[in-house]
Order: sequence, then structure tokens, then C-alpha cells
Amino acid sequence: MTLSNTDIEALKPGEWVTDDVIDFYFKYLKRKYFPDSKKYVYIPVTLANLLTERALDNSTEYLKELASDANALDIKSQILGRPRTIRVAFLPIFGDGHWSLLVYRNQKHKLPEFLHFNSHLNSTREYHTQCARTALINLLYVFRQNDPSMVISKESYKLIVKNCPQQTNGNDCGVFVCMYAYVLSSRLAKREAKNRASSMQDIIKRISNISFNSPELHRSDQQLSFSQKNPNKDHFDRDDLLWKVKDKDVVLPDDMRSRITNTIYHESTTSSTASMPSSSSSRAQQQHTSRL
Repeated sequence: MTLSNTDIEALKPGEWVTDDVIDFYFKYLKRKYFPDSKKYVYIPVTLANLLTERALDNSTEYLKELASDANALDIKSQILGRPRTIRVAFLPIFGDGHWSLLVYRNQKHKLPEFLHFNSHLNSTREYHTQCARTALINLLYVFRQNDPSMVISKESYKLIVKNCPQQTNGNDCGVFVCMYAYVLSSRLAKREAKNRASSMQDIIKRISNISFNSPELHRSDQQLSFSQKNPNKDHFDRDDLLWKVKDKDVVLPDDMRSRITNTIYHESTTSSTASMPSSSSSRAQQQHTSRL
């Protein structure tokens, strides 16, 4: 995508970031942390707006039209086509001049959860909670239309409003959405890397422990220690911590604006160097454009 001078100017302190800036940064996070994974998706603003703005209706005609319109907007990325493969989805929610972040969390052996990160809870909690609820229900409707085998019930509409760092003015909401997405994405990527390393270590350990002449080893594997912590409980506790964004995790708004701006220039330089002669690259940078 291409960013204009207006988009760049909107990253200055005191300005509202534009839809295109949020889309750009979400695409950057996807490419940086999960370039080859279909489990982690970042919903574009136009698609998120469709899900937020459509009045809820469970009639057959409405569901077909909603899915058709959503899939048409999704034609390039094909995010919604295989909902069962999605583990986490990030949706930027906009309404009444305010941005917030909705995160779809598809859990194994449990109903999905939707986590809502709103940087202005005092004044926008009720309205934006309703916006998030509309978006989540419509998203599940589209999932079910695209995959009729998915079981969707009222219990699937679980929305958790998260306590999270709050903005101190009326213009940093979009920056906070980017910051929340950045904090969560980096954590998820670290967990994925750790899980891959742990899985490889387990495989190596099992291979190294194989013995066809040692029945004692087999018997010792069956012993249970009731003094150990419940591994499932430990897992859930760690998982809950993964989704908490606290004040200590915050990148300050002006610093976040600078970080996004630097990312834009870096991506612009990288893209221009790869696809243009050096003179064109310099000219593209002067025009403050970036392609992702």
C-alpha cells in the first residue's frame, strides 16, 4: 500500500493517525512477526468497519449478503476463507471518532474469546463495547457462512473488556491501537519461537531416551508425582499473563508515533532499493511514500 504526505503529517504529535497508517502498521506487524503463518491475521480497516457498522441480523438473506460483502473485501488477503486455522485476529474498531482494538482469540478445546482494548474507557466504554460486540458477532457470522461446520452459539460471543493503559488526550487513540497490537504481537511471536524450540527439544529428548533393552525406563515413565504443580493450570496462568497490557509495557504515544514514522521510512527505503534505480529511490523517499 502507498502512504501519502497527509498520512505522514498525521503521525505528528497532536494529530489523529489515518486509516492507512493503521493498515500499514498492521501489515508491517504481520510481515515482521508472522510472515508465513495463517494462524495470526490482521483485519484491514475497511473490513473491520464493515463488521462494525452492519446492524445485527441473523436472517438468512442478511448473513449471505454480509459474508458476500466481507469476502469481496477480503479477496486479496483471503483472511476469512478458513476460519478454523485462525488462532488470533486483530481488528481495529472505529466509531464516534474513536479507535479501539478487538482481538479474537481462538482457543483449543474452549470457546473463543474476544478481548477489547480501549484506551478511553471512562468516556467511551459503553458505546465502544457495543461496537466491539457488533463486530465480533458479525465476524462469527461470516466465519460460519464460510465454514458451515463451525458451531456458533451465544456462548461464543464472550467479550472481555481489558484493563489497559489509557490515553491522556483526545487524539492518541489510533496510536494506542498500534501500540497494543505491537505489544501483543511481539509477545505472541516470542511464545511461538519458544514453543518451537521446546517441541524440538522434546523430540531430541525422546529420541535420546529410546532404549529397547530397558524395561525399567518404561516403568519409571508411568510414575506420578502429586507434589508437582498442575501443568494445565500453569499453562492457563501464563496464557492469561500473555494478554495483559500494563503501564510498564507501554511505548509512550509520541515515541510510538516516531517508531511508526521510522518504520515507514525504512520500508520505503527497502522497497525502493529493491525495485527502483538509486535516483528513483531518493526521489521516492523525498515524496514520503511507502509500499508494503
